[in-house]
Amino acid sequence: MTDFSLTRLDALDIDAVVHRLQQFPGDIVFERRVSIPEADVLCCCYKGERFNVKFDLDYGVFVDRVGELSDEDFAEIVRWLTLGEAIDEDTRQ
Repeated sequence: MTDFSLTRLDALDIDAVVHRLQQFPGDIVFERRVSIPEADVLCCCYKGERFNVKFDLDYGVFVDRVGELSDEDFAEIVRWLTLGEAIDEDTRQ
């Protein structure tokens, strides 16, 4: 994952991501949103494999593999998340 992708992930808004997952699910399935003391977590699946998007207070936003996602699948998830943020910014203007 590039530094640009990491920077773009930190710009994500959890409510906007949840909304987009519900409106345009595609291959990514939003299962639930949970809160733990240090983070809010979106539990999701991509092609049947689980992953989490963590909005951590100390470490920022990151995608955490739970299932056996390939590097290509992982990159596609990050691309979808960061591309969606750019689309959300355009629609707010």
